[in-house]
Amino acid sequence: MSVEDFREAGRTKNIELALSACSDDVVVHSPLTDTTSFRGQAEVRQLFDAVYERFERIDYHDVIGGGDDWVLFGTTSVGGQQVDETLRVRLDEHGKIAELTLYMRPLPALAAVMSALGPALARRNGRSVLTVAALRLMAAPLVAGTRFGDRTGVRMALPRSRD
Repeated sequence: MSVEDFREAGRTKNIELALSACSDDVVVHSPLTDTTSFRGQAEVRQLFDAVYERFERIDYHDVIGGGDDWVLFGTTSVGGQQVDETLRVRLDEHGKIAELTLYMRPLPALAAVMSALGPALARRNGRSVLTVAALRLMAAPLVAGTRFGDRTGVRMALPRSRD
């Protein structure tokens, strides 16, 4: 079953197993932007290469669904930040993954994902060292700000009785 193979691929960081669970024209929708999706095995391979390089193993601990529609709930970490992931999976008529839509939380985790994947994907796509560095610089304030805000800013907004 493609969903079980995909779960195992996340646990073992096995890109070939992950891709074998996907259709040739698989589409992965980014949790970071509406402007870009990864389409087809070649683009998705680039994405999975970057993910498996930068993320700890992905443990999909809960799965719900049936037929062509599934939802996987998982955890991982990237850059020392714990990430909770929800993955909507749609299967094609052959039982292969046709579409993946990712959702992640908390906000500092999403920033860490952007910081890890942007430069890694740029490097894999042959972009210049300056482009890779620019992507790192763009993400750095967001990573720092969201981590600080998560630790400090949230407490400032809560009732004093929780201090």
